[in-house]
Amino acid sequence: MKQKLSWGLTAVLAMAVIVAACGRQVTPNAPGLGAGGTPPGYLAIFFNVAGTLNFSNYQYMVVFNTSGNGVTPSTDTSQTNWAGYKDALIALGSGITSSAEYVQFISPKTGKGPPGWFSPHTTPQQLSYNGNANGSGTEFSMLVLRSILKPYASPSPSASPSNLWTFNAFTTAPGGSRGNWYFEDSLGRGGPTDPQFVSPTLCMTEPFDNTYTAYFTTSDPSDQIATLEIANNPVRPTACP
Repeated sequence: MKQKLSWGLTAVLAMAVIVAACGRQVTPNAPGLGAGGTPPGYLAIFFNVAGTLNFSNYQYMVVFNTSGNGVTPSTDTSQTNWAGYKDALIALGSGITSSAEYVQFISPKTGKGPPGWFSPHTTPQQLSYNGNANGSGTEFSMLVLRSILKPYASPSPSASPSNLWTFNAFTTAPGGSRGNWYFEDSLGRGGPTDPQFVSPTLCMTEPFDNTYTAYFTTSDPSDQIATLEIANNPVRPTACP
């Protein structure tokens, strides 16, 4: 398992001031760190492509379905009406700079159609980003406070957040408007088309550090997903039912 640089060096401080930065380390995890060198209460993402990250032409997304209904977000959005699209962590930018954005998807009140995008303000303590996590230009990483990842609109005011999540990763080419994009790749063996990826269920109250491999080959290595690593470190680990 890979070790993470500044997380291991700053996580003791993060326990006090909740500050963490993405990167690599070669030293053992500091006390209190969990799976993937992640501080308690945080989720870490490591997104690798086959070539060099190209933020001029592509956006890189990890979409979570936090509803607990088990649906995997897919590229078949017209058929599924964007089922499973609840929260996303997106790396985007230009050829010079890139940044991370957290997005909550809001379903239309009536009928079908693309969801609305709501981007809550996040602080560096809630979401930190490294656009070149491995020093080779092929990987970015994010460290996110897990408690901010939740559906914008709950099915009912009294509904409890689900701890059973599903997910998918996508490379997209921006379209003409926000939320209008072209799928270039996903974790599915069909890439932007079928067959789709079927997400395992993530128990968010348990620690884990899992890596998922994509198998579709695109014409441009910069939009071809290689691997996605997700590490989770709950504050108070408990087993899911």
